[in-house]
Amino acid sequence: MKTSINIIILLLFFMVQTSFSQIEGYWKGKLNLGVQQLELAFEIKTAEDGYSATLDVPAQGAFDIPVDATIVKDGHLRMTMSAMGASYSGVLKDHTIEGEFAQHGMTIPLNLEKGTKEVVRVRPQDPQPPFNYSIEEVEFANLKEGNTLTGTLTMPEGEGPFPAMVLVSGSGQQNRDEEMMNHRPFWVIADYCARNGIAVLRYDDRGVGGSTGELENATSMDFSYDAEAAFDFLRKQKHIDASHVGILGHSEGGIINFMVSARRPEVSFLVSLAGSAVNGIEVLKEQQAALLRAQGMTEEAIQFSAKANAQLFDIIAASNDREEADTLLRQLVKGWGYNEKLTEQTMSQLTSPWMYFFLKYDPTEAIVKTNCPALLLNGSKDLQVLASQNLPAFEKTIAEYGKTNWTLCEMPDLNHLFQHCETGSPNEYVNIDETISPEVLEMIVRFVKSVGK
Repeated sequence: MKTSINIIILLLFFMVQTSFSQIEGYWKGKLNLGVQQLELAFEIKTAEDGYSATLDVPAQGAFDIPVDATIVKDGHLRMTMSAMGASYSGVLKDHTIEGEFAQHGMTIPLNLEKGTKEVVRVRPQDPQPPFNYSIEEVEFANLKEGNTLTGTLTMPEGEGPFPAMVLVSGSGQQNRDEEMMNHRPFWVIADYCARNGIAVLRYDDRGVGGSTGELENATSMDFSYDAEAAFDFLRKQKHIDASHVGILGHSEGGIINFMVSARRPEVSFLVSLAGSAVNGIEVLKEQQAALLRAQGMTEEAIQFSAKANAQLFDIIAASNDREEADTLLRQLVKGWGYNEKLTEQTMSQLTSPWMYFFLKYDPTEAIVKTNCPALLLNGSKDLQVLASQNLPAFEKTIAEYGKTNWTLCEMPDLNHLFQHCETGSPNEYVNIDETISPEVLEMIVRFVKSVGK
């Protein structure tokens, strides 16, 4: 879920040569991703050695992302970002750049036209000074996997010792604020908690900011060791009550926190925001139907899509490893008439290390092994991790294993980001000024303070 919704963010390398008046400016275009379109924009300026550029993805609230290099040559444009496995190739016309964007084997047409840069929206819940708590930039190591994580520790006023928690983000590479669409929910949570006597450690995911670590083959299990390293670091900090340190996870983070707590009985509490209690295949089945329905597709079309996806999922579920799944999936989609390009696109989506693990992983064992108090929240209008699917699974575990110290709640009218919303569609996220429901913030603080009493 890369919480969130998985949306492509690019950092590109430009190749074009034309006149200053033609190439300088703000270029905008839309990627057609099937159920939705994603706008990308490049601001190109002259520089001492040619050109410089930045990238905006307004729907994600991502602005002024630096471009590695900008080259214009013979009317052709090529941009690449090796860290994201992405590239763009285009030809400059009179008032447009006609080209294609490629990433991880997928190639999508992307034509650019000159436009106007949008003003970055200020979110009302963004924390504002004065801050009555300390803010410290920190760095810690994941000794198991040999990587380093960077983050921010917010500490309440006073001597403590304070209860504390680690924040673990959803799928995809997120910064310490879990920033998306100009919302910074983890910063809002950290600020609210620090002002109410709870210390918080939030950190950049691997490959973001100063955090390092192998990404190409990394799965949720690998990320769980990053979270565990953050937990251990937090427990050792001065003014922290080491017996009162827990983990809050959002979306994929709501799977990871159970992984850690199943290994580490020292975890004193968990908060799960839109976490799942069933395997990834079941999550995606419900998610895909809900999202297509929100896009206005007919029930007949939704059922047709579901039957096709079920064939893909059945192969993955029965496979012993990625290689076997890849072979069988290729046979299936070629039988459907997929050409080589579409086949590679499908394989890159389904058999990447992260996706294959996610689809196969069943969180039940880790959930059952968790004995600490837990607060489990899902939004009633979440179309990515549906409350109607996952809260009953949590309820079943509570009934069968006597988890009397767990609290479940379906939050009315909240989406996957815990914003008040109309439909729950991801298309609404960017247009909602609320970053996270105040009721959710209050429930988190009240729950953390109640642990151990």
